[in-house]
Order: sequence, then C-alpha cells, then structure tokens
Amino acid sequence: MEDFKEIYSTYKHRVYFFVAKYVSDENDIEELVQDIFIHVWKHLSKTDSASQTEAIIFKSAKQEISHFYRKRKMIFVPLENSKETNTEENSDIEKKITQEDQLQKIENLLEQVPERSRDFFIKNKIQNLSLFTIAQENDISKTAVEKHVNKVLKFLRTNLNFF
Repeated sequence: MEDFKEIYSTYKHRVYFFVAKYVSDENDIEELVQDIFIHVWKHLSKTDSASQTEAIIFKSAKQEISHFYRKRKMIFVPLENSKETNTEENSDIEKKITQEDQLQKIENLLEQVPERSRDFFIKNKIQNLSLFTIAQENDISKTAVEKHVNKVLKFLRTNLNFF
C-alpha cells in the first residue's frame, strides 16, 4: 500500500497533464486518471523497478485514452513513445493538430449530408443509441434508420482518405 501511495504521489500530476493533452473535459480527465491508477494498482506486483512502473503507467495512459476515444467513436492518433521529450512533445502537438483537422473535416462533411441522416448518424455513432431506439423515437423502421446511417458512413468514407 505504501508503494502505491508513493507511486501515486510521484506520478499523479504527470499523468493528469499527459491525459489533458488529449482530452479536454475535466471530468473525463479525472475518470481516465483514476482508471490508469486502478490498472497500475492491479499490476503493481509485476514491477521490479521504477522504470518498469513508469512504463506501465504511461502505457496504461495511452491505452485508456485510446479506449476513451474508441468508446466515443472518435479518431485517435496513438503515441509512439511514452517518454516526454521536447521532440516528442512537438510530435504530440502535430498529432493533436492532425487529429483536430481530421475532426474538422468530418464536421464539415457532416454539414453536407441531409439533416435527418446526420442526426441519425450522430445518435447512433456518437451517442451510442441503437438503431431500434432511434427508429422508435422517429416512428420509422429500423431498416430506414440503418440506411440513413450507412449513407452517411459511405459519404464519409468516399470523402476522407484516413477513414
């Protein structure tokens, strides 16, 4: 328990700011940091040195951030290394800018599709509502909702080279 307290006090701020580079919402950041330290707690017995502990912490951080974006159906550009150097920070900034550009392209393309299709797509892919639920809310068939969502996906795939 004392080992974990020491690890937590040593890394809590670094992990928090590491996560904050990729996630903007305060509550999401705090939740991710908690998940990271839960993972560290579970795997603490497997580490022999401080460098292994740090590797587990930042590998867990990358995995949790990736999982966070996967849950929300967003695009995440994974990090290459876990050490924080100036070169990597510049690379991280470039990756974040690229990610933001990609999201902006998606938003712009979504503005080009019919509003109803866009709404169904957002409800299904971003808000994780089932096709059946969306169909019930709009008093149409599940198949009709599915066609709207697939139409938007096809449009995005044809207009994005990274999708």
